[in-house]
Amino acid sequence: MHLVDPTDLSGLVSLGWDDDWSNKLASSPFEGSPARVVRHDGVKVMVSDGESVYHVTFPRSIQLAVGDWVQVKNETVSGILERTSQLERDSAESGPQIIAANVDLVLVVFGADRPLRKSKVLRFVAFAWDLGARPVVVVSKIDLHEDSSRLVSEIESWVGDVDVIETSIEDGVGVDKLFSLLSGRTGTLIGESGAGKSSLVNALMEDEVAWIGDVRERDAKGRHTTTHRELHLLPGGGMIIDNPGIRSLGLSSEGEGVEELFSDIEELAVLCRFRDCAHRTEPGCAVLAAIEAGELARDRWHTYCRFIDEQTESSARAQSKQRLKNARKEASAAQRARDRDM
Repeated sequence: MHLVDPTDLSGLVSLGWDDDWSNKLASSPFEGSPARVVRHDGVKVMVSDGESVYHVTFPRSIQLAVGDWVQVKNETVSGILERTSQLERDSAESGPQIIAANVDLVLVVFGADRPLRKSKVLRFVAFAWDLGARPVVVVSKIDLHEDSSRLVSEIESWVGDVDVIETSIEDGVGVDKLFSLLSGRTGTLIGESGAGKSSLVNALMEDEVAWIGDVRERDAKGRHTTTHRELHLLPGGGMIIDNPGIRSLGLSSEGEGVEELFSDIEELAVLCRFRDCAHRTEPGCAVLAAIEAGELARDRWHTYCRFIDEQTESSARAQSKQRLKNARKEASAAQRARDRDM
């Protein structure tokens, strides 16, 4: 196994390497050649130096994700370069799970062959903003919708300045737009199973690299055909990370997704009489005044309030977990001290 010479990193450019990553490497406390994680199934890790792909081992103390930039020494990951963004999924059994890192674009995929819920679209878009990445809504399978233009216009009215791209793998619609967006960038796809993510990856790769599963006719739901995460280099430049289907997403208590998605409400909030206005019943609330004047849709305000409440609950849970963790540490330290004194 021969990774690139750290003094000549030109081969890494195709994987997204730039001056910022060179600076991070220069200040890294770890030793080893830089490489990017291109596949990770929880046990095995594959990294690339831009020319070849290698299987490496890693300490269990390091939580790796596809898209990570790592340093490798003696065929083992010695450290991770600081991430610019990370895609997390919360697991009740194991806690937060990082499923992709250093992503520039999040393609939020919804199939036009199934009913589309506004709240779900907004949740996925807010989640993408929380990552520190740019969301793009991709409406797939538009050939199966009788009025795709109306559908796209409706989604655009929900998501504001976020780009909405309609695609059809059958007709080849929208693939060139995705190529253009992903040029020189790392993108990932999120969305429900059966939305057409794997088909989009295959179209972008111009090859069948992602397994496509059946979709149930009764509800247009698909099986989780992607069981691992993998970074693919696109023929025309850029990268895409395929992810297993995600049924639901929680909003980060510290993220800025809700603020980005509801920037119109955030701008109104500055005009409220009270700085801590919750925009529910307070006097002098500019948000409620805009609703009464017909300048702000009531259902948009309802969704905003629901997302804010969820963030507040998420923050409370996180603080509770941290207090419990600290209490356990203190109890453990106290027990060790008692054992020493005996």
